[in-house]
Amino acid sequence: MTKEIAIKAIELAMSQEKSKSTGILFYGGEPLLEKQLIYDVVARCKKITEETGHRFTYKITTNGILLDEEFLQFSKDINMAIGFSHDGPAQDFCRLTKNKEKTSVILKDKIPHLLKYHPYAVALSVLNTNSVHLASDIIRFLTQSGFKYMSLNVNYSPDAGWTKKHFEFLEKEYKKIAKLYERWTADESKIYFAPFDAKILSHIKGERYHKDRAVMNREQPSIAPDGTIYPMSKYIDQRDFAIGDVFNGFDEHKRAVFEKAANEMPNSCKDCALNLRCNYMYSNLAFDGNNFFPAISPVQCTHEQMLTPIADELASKLYKKRNALFIHKHYNELYPVISKAEDGEI
Repeated sequence: MTKEIAIKAIELAMSQEKSKSTGILFYGGEPLLEKQLIYDVVARCKKITEETGHRFTYKITTNGILLDEEFLQFSKDINMAIGFSHDGPAQDFCRLTKNKEKTSVILKDKIPHLLKYHPYAVALSVLNTNSVHLASDIIRFLTQSGFKYMSLNVNYSPDAGWTKKHFEFLEKEYKKIAKLYERWTADESKIYFAPFDAKILSHIKGERYHKDRAVMNREQPSIAPDGTIYPMSKYIDQRDFAIGDVFNGFDEHKRAVFEKAANEMPNSCKDCALNLRCNYMYSNLAFDGNNFFPAISPVQCTHEQMLTPIADELASKLYKKRNALFIHKHYNELYPVISKAEDGEI
């Protein structure tokens, strides 16, 4: 992306905001290949804040290969949130360099540096069929490395090759992780595991869960390097899903058509007991040349039906025990602030 397009994207975001705050996520590919562009964008945002009072928050998702002290200090100074992609013991067969070099050795010394500057960095892992049997080992590796926040995401792509056998492995792994989660909570360890915590949140919020997700999705469009706007990053380069560009703004009609389809419940989901807790919204739309329509992936459907009862059983155990950390974490809206204060972060 050129600097011109990046600045145009910022200006467009500001024009859409009702509040006096805009969030910027640097995403890729690998965004640290464009460090200077990141520095330029933040410099421009600081100038806008000085001139108008409009505030900016920043996030980045990186594989960490190009993390260095200069960028870590810079990111800390602007309070940038960092998502760090790492697959633990599966790293060296899931994430190789273009020359087929292993990356775990490169990242070994970078992890403690990252957590020194950003103790709340989120570890992002992707489960493929060749790593599903390592899911609990991945989580153990990440917690032993010092991460408190973790996200484990299943590769839902049609060509990923998921089978019933793979999900049998994953169910066993999730149950192992549930035992780890229960132990962390009993020990008052502040550890977040996104697949479980998101499902617990979906129970607590009820119908609000989908409404809040719909608002969140609308407010997080993605900008391609050429300036084309897409509803989310997974649709980038699928031109049928383009909803405008940074030079001319949003195509509001196209945006409305997309959002209507994105918020429709697939027919196959209407009788499902989990439909208000499922994460199908926005993420699995198809286009037949005339219309957008929801088309939930069978892999995602299987995953949601398997994950939810495991998370519910775990939450039920902790709730019945009246575990103080669990109750505060999930029912006290002030908990994030209180927790950071307890940790000496604020």
